[in-house]
Parts: sequence; C-alpha cells; structure tokens
Amino acid sequence: MDLGNLLGGIDTDAIADVVKVVVDNRAMIEQLGRLPELFGQFADNLQGAGQEAGSAALALVGADGASGARGALASAATALAGIVTTLDSGIARIAETAEGAAKVPLMGGPAGHLAEAAKDMGESTAQLGTLAASMGSIAEVLDEVASALRNVGVYLTDSGTQARGFVGTS
Repeated sequence: MDLGNLLGGIDTDAIADVVKVVVDNRAMIEQLGRLPELFGQFADNLQGAGQEAGSAALALVGADGASGARGALASAATALAGIVTTLDSGIARIAETAEGAAKVPLMGGPAGHLAEAAKDMGESTAQLGTLAASMGSIAEVLDEVASALRNVGVYLTDSGTQARGFVGTS
C-alpha cells in the first residue's frame, strides 16, 4: 500500500524532505520561539540608548538650552571677554602714562619700562581675547552636538518602539 495514494496523491518523497529539514534544523526552529523575547530585549536596548543620548544632550545644554556644559563654557567666554575689555582699558591708561612720563626730564627710563609693560600686557590680552572667542565657538559646537544627540535619542527610542511593535510586545 502506497501512503501517497492514501493521502490523495501527495508525493511522500517531498514529505520526507520536509521532515528531514525540520529534524536537521530542530535547534534553529526552537530558537525561533525566542524571537519575541529577543525583539523585546532589542527594543529595550534601543530605548535605553535613546534615553542615554537624550541625557547626554541635556548635560551638554541643560533643560533650558543655555545651561549645562555649553552654558558654563559660554559664561566663561563672556567673562573672559569682559576681563579682556577691562585689561585693554588699563593697558591704554598705562600707555598714555608712559607717553606723558617720557616728556618729564629724567623719566625716560621708567616711561620706556611702562611702554614695554603696556605692549606685553596688550599681547597677553590679545591671546586672552582669542581664547574667549575659541571658548564661544566650542560652546556653539556643543550646542550642535547636543542637538544631534537629541535627534539620535528620538530615533533610537522610536526604533525601539517599532521593534517592540514588530512582535506585538508591550
């Protein structure tokens, strides 16, 4: 008696091939049952990474967009720029004093020293001004990095939600 004829003309060799594939790949097929759990873990990890990226952005710019590391750096740059302005004013007065002192008899030597001091201080102050400008630029870059991190955080969180929805887990 032919089993294929009993089952309505089904090719028993084809059934045997399917059974062989199932038996040979039993371990892999069993792992397919873990897919919902794996997708759930994957979704959790994506959402966790999204939250961490959001936290990093918050640390860079603060909740108000002006505090955090960026705000501290911008404040330091502003303070340094103010110090430069004040020093420039003092340097100008020293230079004026040196010019006036040079006109007084026997004050040429001290006036020259004052003029050199004003020049040296001016060069140092210019470097402080450059530093303040660089700090301001770094603060702007931190703002851009924070914005990118916020976006990455949103995308990762959304991807986690989509991954969770793929297998119907909540």
